[in-house]
Amino acid sequence: MKPQKNIVVGLSGGVDSAVAAWLLQQQDWQVRGVFMKNWSENDFGGPCPWAEDLDSAMGVAEHLKIPLETWNFETEYRDRVFKVMLHEYQQGRTPNPDILCNREIKFSLFLERALKLAPLIATGHYARTKDGKLFKALDNDKDQSYFLSAVSSRALRQTLFPLGDLKKGQVRRIAKDAKLPNWDRPDSTGICFIGEKKMVEFLSKYINWNPGPIVLPNGQKIGRHHGLQFYTIGQRHGFGGDLDQKKLATLVKSGQPLYVSTKRVIDNTLIVAPADQPADLETKDFLVSEPHWITMAVSLPWTGTAKLRYRQSDVPVTLWSAGDKLRVSCQSPQRAVTPGQYAVFYQGDECFGSAVIDRVDA
Repeated sequence: MKPQKNIVVGLSGGVDSAVAAWLLQQQDWQVRGVFMKNWSENDFGGPCPWAEDLDSAMGVAEHLKIPLETWNFETEYRDRVFKVMLHEYQQGRTPNPDILCNREIKFSLFLERALKLAPLIATGHYARTKDGKLFKALDNDKDQSYFLSAVSSRALRQTLFPLGDLKKGQVRRIAKDAKLPNWDRPDSTGICFIGEKKMVEFLSKYINWNPGPIVLPNGQKIGRHHGLQFYTIGQRHGFGGDLDQKKLATLVKSGQPLYVSTKRVIDNTLIVAPADQPADLETKDFLVSEPHWITMAVSLPWTGTAKLRYRQSDVPVTLWSAGDKLRVSCQSPQRAVTPGQYAVFYQGDECFGSAVIDRVDA
């Protein structure tokens, strides 16, 4: 008789985690499903798709004939992810709660609890692992190594990613052929566990508005902003009535779009630049902090590639020591390098780790 292979699969209600569970069943794993409830409309106000997600996960579990439990991490999510996210926005930065969620919840609290039931966990992430190292998924368009770049090597050794060698189209076909009840369910978007929301409307429930001046790079004031936290570096500036159109017409070419180039927290000023002034929108060098290396710290200077935001093409970079931070030097100027976001470092398909973008005026 073959020894029993037990594994806990995080079932989100989406097609990816459902196919991950189905594939493991085909490989003779004894699968237990867990739905993580980390966000509630009663706690935070506003719509949240958790009930719909849970219903979908229950349908998958019933179809696969596997047990399903719901584990509630709402308090921990609020303390470790949500409060951190709000603090970052209040500092004028743009955080990445999905990376925090993976580090603090899925591959920490969920993993530790699951290991009491089985030696391994699995999720529907598109990524690959080997010997505690993290690699990009086969499907470049769906690769999620960026969001896993702050997870520990120990956690990766205890995790399987069954979709790492599959394309998204294959996953959909597998789900349909296996008659999974959610095979055609749309992919989820938005903040991890919160769902898709209009960010300004959402943040305004928790952060006070603090209007201030909008200026061009030369210091010319052209309007008022609602609050630095509501804008993102590289965002096309669609302020409408907040801009002095008459003054703008004399300073910027007609029809020329404006983009957010800097959020200057010290005097609550939003700096925007026309698209035909790339020097004001791009940077080659910036500082990062809180580096996380998946296996071991790299030797500096280090040369490889980086993603400065999800879905961005890899950028050749060199890392240098800069006191208690690291300096990232890009081979070519990069647009929309955003404090609070993550720079994720690679050599080839291997993800070495990540760090938080700290300053772009260094």
